[in-house]
Amino acid sequence: MKDTDNKLPSDRETFEKFRGAMAYIEVVKPNGDIGIGSAFHIGDGILVTARHVVENCEITKIGTTESYNVPDDNGNVYIHNVEGRFRAVAPQELTMLAGPYYHPDSSIDVAALITKPNDCKTAFLGLYVDNWIHDSDYLLKKTVILGYPPIPFSKEPKLFAASAEINSIIKKYVGKHIHYIISAMPRGGFSGGLCLLDNHILGLIVESLTSDNKETELGFMSVLSLEPIYKLLTHNDIYPAEQIEYYFKSEDRDKFKEAWKKGFWKSNKLG
Repeated sequence: MKDTDNKLPSDRETFEKFRGAMAYIEVVKPNGDIGIGSAFHIGDGILVTARHVVENCEITKIGTTESYNVPDDNGNVYIHNVEGRFRAVAPQELTMLAGPYYHPDSSIDVAALITKPNDCKTAFLGLYVDNWIHDSDYLLKKTVILGYPPIPFSKEPKLFAASAEINSIIKKYVGKHIHYIISAMPRGGFSGGLCLLDNHILGLIVESLTSDNKETELGFMSVLSLEPIYKLLTHNDIYPAEQIEYYFKSEDRDKFKEAWKKGFWKSNKLG
């Protein structure tokens, strides 16, 4: 076997795979201030974000900023050396249909929104759940983060991408679930964004961990594990069929959905 057979995807390849799943959320906070957060599409028009981005806020706009091509037998785009036809997708404003939906534990910083079916790419969640995470396997591994921190003097939201390392893995006093501590500088607007490892989703960017009311940028960027996202989706019965179809054959889909509702990850088995 050649060494290149086990080559991990480059940061650029990871960015290209997931950028079309990213969206920004513009809100008006209770004090009247305008804020922005990040979200990502997991199929069936469902977006995942951080709870504190949308809770008690008026959502005024949800949109995307990336252009890309998607397979379409009736499309008019052809890509050199790539079989098939494609259709160009432009940045778009998304229409919210329902939500926000929250995790049953109010201390868990995750939420979901349902939008009108759209052309966003789908980010598939994977199985980085709490019981399968061990510090020694992940520390100093390189990640890619995607989000929408506001950039001074930019006239519009722009997707921000960066490379970072996993520096530590913790469990907070509240919230129970694993948080990865990432070496990137935390900035407002990153909340709700993606942290990616080896071309898969590692977790949801949530908050800057600070003490003594220090500035956001002086804290540690924290990334929430995937397990509470699954709990949120099954608790509210909004689990995207597209996720199940991607990972499992048709005869296994109902079994998989029921297994998630029962929390199969806690026993490390499907049945």
